[in-house]
Amino acid sequence: MFIVYPKGLSYFFVFKGPNYNNHSEFNTDFFFVPITYPIGRRPQFVFDTYAKSQLTFVQNFAGQANKLAYAESLLESHAVEIVQPLLDNIDPVVRMTAVLGLSRLAGNSQSCAKQILCANNLLKGLLGQIANENKSYKKNCMNLIRNLSKHLSSCSEMILSGCDGIHAILTCMKDLDVLVREVALQAISSIVGQDSSISLLIISSGILPQIVQSLKEEPHNFKLHALSTLSEIAKHNQKLAKKVVDMNTLPQTIIFLSNNYITEVKLQASALALIKNIAKHSLTLTEIVIESNIFPEVLLLMAHPDESIRYNSAEVVYEVVKHSVEISKMIVTTGGIVSLLNVILNTNEYPPTPAILTLGYISSMSPLLATAVINSKVLKHLTAVLKSNTDDDCLKAGTAWTLEMIGQHSAKHSKSVFACNAVSAMIDVYIDTSPTLEAHHKCKSAIQIILNKCEDFADLEQLLTASTPIKIMPHILLKISKMLQKSFKARRIFIKRGHLKMIQNLKPDINSHLYHAIKSVNCCFPETILQMIAGDIPESVLKKLDKYVPKSQCLLYDPDIKMKYKWTDRFKNYNTADLVYAATAIGKLSSPSHRNIVITTTAVNC
Repeated sequence: MFIVYPKGLSYFFVFKGPNYNNHSEFNTDFFFVPITYPIGRRPQFVFDTYAKSQLTFVQNFAGQANKLAYAESLLESHAVEIVQPLLDNIDPVVRMTAVLGLSRLAGNSQSCAKQILCANNLLKGLLGQIANENKSYKKNCMNLIRNLSKHLSSCSEMILSGCDGIHAILTCMKDLDVLVREVALQAISSIVGQDSSISLLIISSGILPQIVQSLKEEPHNFKLHALSTLSEIAKHNQKLAKKVVDMNTLPQTIIFLSNNYITEVKLQASALALIKNIAKHSLTLTEIVIESNIFPEVLLLMAHPDESIRYNSAEVVYEVVKHSVEISKMIVTTGGIVSLLNVILNTNEYPPTPAILTLGYISSMSPLLATAVINSKVLKHLTAVLKSNTDDDCLKAGTAWTLEMIGQHSAKHSKSVFACNAVSAMIDVYIDTSPTLEAHHKCKSAIQIILNKCEDFADLEQLLTASTPIKIMPHILLKISKMLQKSFKARRIFIKRGHLKMIQNLKPDINSHLYHAIKSVNCCFPETILQMIAGDIPESVLKKLDKYVPKSQCLLYDPDIKMKYKWTDRFKNYNTADLVYAATAIGKLSSPSHRNIVITTTAVNC
């Protein structure tokens, strides 16, 4: 028989029986056998299971939050509200993993980031206790700030001020662990690149000296993120760029352009980006950059084996030369055109747009610099860019603008552009591109400017083809009409090569620019020739061209004058109102030559 006695938290079975001599443990008449709780009812086991389940939950949450396909399901399951209490968990691993999951979830989409940001006191409580947490927790917090600011740029100021984000970033920047400081720099770079007010808020917190000091840290990744952060601050405006310069950042940045860092491609690219973002704002900052001795290192880097370095070097020169003639002359005299041509000829992944635009800015400064660009044999390469199969609208628009800057100075410059068939190439681009694209408008503008400077009849003659766009043809005919008025030889060539007959077959609308342009050309020929144009014109009739004086009405049309062109019709009534209208219209013409033409023609007809 046995009796059960309670003893403490356990129960004991008390046996009473004979003395078993063969078993030493049963050598008494009474003995106790302890009986414990079942395993599931043990209190410590319940708490251990709860703790393990929390850890398992946040680990699974962090794993699923990293996948975009699960993001919406997690939001619908109110995962953020469920995870929020775990940020105050007693287990540091649970807290760290919960922040990791939230960081990953915020990086998926804007809706995820918005739900985390709108959670009641989630960020404020999470960032407020960062000083007492381990390095993994701090890194995850910085990644969370970076991902939130990436999707919610308008809320960056609230993250920094309202949620104590600046204090958290400062704490991480002072941490002894290099990885924590590196992630903090990444978070700052993501935030300051969005708005100038955010950058000013970061600078006012006194964190800029720590960022500049990071340029001297040993790990290259650390220097890379510091350069990126400074570049994002400097890009906004002149005031912020000046603050970056005042921290003596340029001498340390120039070091990264030397041959000692030639294998550190990302580091050199970030250094060039910082210099570019400083120099682009004003002439004063550009002069400070040049005084830091960036040349000839930047020009030498345009021959770097890596294409990204060549591209970034061209961007630096592009931002530098546009400020003054003296800087452009310095670039030309130090061999900058050859370096830029090397960038244009050796491009695969990156477009040569900065190098081409730099040539345009150099050419726009003076006729002498434009001549230097022409003598460097770059025009044929610019024409090749226009004829290429690329769909880059900015590249072709920039090339057309550069050709305009080269050909705008004189007839000699214009002839050089014609000589490399660049005008024909721009006409082809104008035809092939949509009117909504920038290249379409830049090509039209460049063609008009170059035509206005052209004085060679042969160059204009090659453009008189059936494929020439209707909107370009008036400008060509206007320029030709001015030459036909002065040269009887040009009039003979114009007839013999069939150009006069060709333009008669165009049949434009009577109110169009082309109609008035054709009329201006017709004024250069006698009526007898215009009547015989459909057939062969005898030599006896052509001899009359030598002494023919074109009609004065040939001077009346110019497509750049945005008003009615039949000026003489306005003066037939000779009333005061018409004369006042004409005088007012003439006074509004921007070109003195236009005013003189109209006044002279009006006097002849009146």
